Amino acid sequence: MLNIIFLSAAKANQVDKKSAVRFDPVIKNIEGWKIHIDPALLKGKHSTDGLHAIKMLTNHLQRISILVQGEALKKLKTCQIWLEHSHPTLHAMQYHPSVGWLKANGHDPRLQKKVHVPQAKALTSRGQLLKHPAVILHELAHAYHDQFLTFEHPEIIAAYNKARQKGDYNKVMLYTGQSVKHYAMTNHKEYFAEGTEAYFYRNDFYPFVRAELKKHDLDLHKVLEKVWGPAQK
Repeated sequence: MLNIIFLSAAKANQVDKKSAVRFDPVIKNIEGWKIHIDPALLKGKHSTDGLHAIKMLTNHLQRISILVQGEALKKLKTCQIWLEHSHPTLHAMQYHPSVGWLKANGHDPRLQKKVHVPQAKALTSRGQLLKHPAVILHELAHAYHDQFLTFEHPEIIAAYNKARQKGDYNKVMLYTGQSVKHYAMTNHKEYFAEGTEAYFYRNDFYPFVRAELKKHDLDLHKVLEKVWGPAQK
């Protein structure tokens, strides 16, 4: 998920910067990633939730460290993550490319260029894991796309436009068995992140795994193989 609404500087400056800063995070290195952790998750009444959330985040990052290899993994590990106990208004995990959007909406500008886990309990939610077992990979894919490929990457855009014109994602199976429009058709950024989930692990929309992706959308598979490297042993 991305928050990329661009607003004027004047509107952004209307928000009190101090009100957006609710805590100073504790920075820890987990599996080679810099993680900015809400202190409420480390001490006090939420520390048990924090322990469980950090364990699950570590699990995600361990899997990613095995699945992604070489130079791509080195770059991916420079993409930072912000973990907090319970954000008052944000709920879904997301990546924040734009400081303008953050300021205009009263959020901490330090979230810029970070993967954001606004609700720590989401990491240990059974429903979330059944639906979206590669959610951290998805958000890190957004960060990688922005910071190393740029959102104007021509091959990703071309593959997305071709897929949209063909209509092959307009009615696909969801993990529940329902037939729905694929979330990848939101824009080329979600197309890349959703494809990355299937390429390396499992997505919640068909194509669920790499073999299905290769059959369903060979163009995207080729782009992902070029970006991430081969996904075979």
